[in-house]
Amino acid sequence: MSVLSYDGSSWETKLQRIGERSAQERELVFNNLGHILDADRLRELYHQLDGSKAVGIDGITKADYGADLERNLDELMRRIRRGQYRPQPGRVVEIPKEDGSRRPLAISGWEDKRVQLAVSKILSAIYEPLFLPCSFGFRPGRGCHEALKALGSATYQASDGAVVEIDLRKYFNAIPHGPLLEFLQQKIQDRRFLRLVETLIKAPTLRPDGTIEENGRGSPQGSILSPVLANVYLHHVIDEWFAAISRTHWRGRTWEVRYADDMVFVFEKVFEAEAFYRVLDKRLGRYGIELHRDKSNLLPAGTKAAARAHAAGRRLPTFKFLGFTCYWSLARNGRFWRLKLKSRSDRKGAKLKGLRQFLRENRNTPNTPDVVARVVAGVRGWVNYHAVSDNQPTVSGFLDESKRILFHWFNRRGGKRRMTWSRYQRLLVKVKFPTVPRLTILYPTPKRA
Repeated sequence: MSVLSYDGSSWETKLQRIGERSAQERELVFNNLGHILDADRLRELYHQLDGSKAVGIDGITKADYGADLERNLDELMRRIRRGQYRPQPGRVVEIPKEDGSRRPLAISGWEDKRVQLAVSKILSAIYEPLFLPCSFGFRPGRGCHEALKALGSATYQASDGAVVEIDLRKYFNAIPHGPLLEFLQQKIQDRRFLRLVETLIKAPTLRPDGTIEENGRGSPQGSILSPVLANVYLHHVIDEWFAAISRTHWRGRTWEVRYADDMVFVFEKVFEAEAFYRVLDKRLGRYGIELHRDKSNLLPAGTKAAARAHAAGRRLPTFKFLGFTCYWSLARNGRFWRLKLKSRSDRKGAKLKGLRQFLRENRNTPNTPDVVARVVAGVRGWVNYHAVSDNQPTVSGFLDESKRILFHWFNRRGGKRRMTWSRYQRLLVKVKFPTVPRLTILYPTPKRA
């Protein structure tokens, strides 16, 4: 079934209507989406985008573009309608990872960001009702803490099972365009809209050495459009497939918890986890994705398995998920074993190292309040994310170390009056330096007999 519509409804109303139709009619195919994207919608999105972000290769800021906004919008819409729109090359910035490698991030031009945002909102409206409950990344109301809570519940129910920890090698940069567009065509038959999507994902990139590279594969991280496209691809390649084989191939219960390309599978029966792990590589290879063997594992898991390992003088192996080390330990009441979380030491160390580097680079800046405010914001963000069940000692240690780093910075800036610890403590209260917040409870509550 197809849907055609054109009316004077607002942008959000149209998106809401698309979402409702997509949820109510699973077989619905959209073949006229062009009317949603017009100058009025682009004007709304212009005001939504943050003007403080880094500029792309064109060097244009939000203020520059807004100086002649109406003419720029009319010209942009003319190029989109005629199929003449071509995005500027994205400027690539390489971000170091904890394993020593570097992650490329593509920074698009100002105009291209707005087109990406518009297309992303339309695709999200179509696919959000279709995504399965196992998917948590880049979805409204389904963040990292919800994914961790789902993982805790699954491992508690699989009392003597297994966990399959999966890492995909450079997933965002490896998505093949052909299969991705074929998946999109299952729900969208608007050729002009699909051509716009293809134009955006094939946008060239400006490498650090100054060369412009055509993009024949992948949807680079940093693009506003990449998260929804990455979710659409894995929805078809992994989520739907795993749900189907769980119904037809496995007798025991199974769970999938996926946040973007970071995923964990939980099995009630170990031999079924082993069978799944054997076929997974072939499934991924069929769709152009490579399994990172060094970071993927099949591990025993469950309350009974943890108790049995403890009785034998061993511990179940740990695994990593969403910046945490997941390990097995006794609950506070000492009656049963459950999965607990601890902030990854390498990620914590990298954050503190970055804090030291930032303060070192700003040792002689005259704008002390601005530097302190940025430090406080960075520390608060890390603490709010990591303040979860069983992780309070790590969060407290991080806060103590952050305070010492900032205290050292004050006393390395020179001046006649040295910062004393008591004076520093009063300053921390004044700038509202974070303290250990109330922990987010992630572990499942056992049912009473």
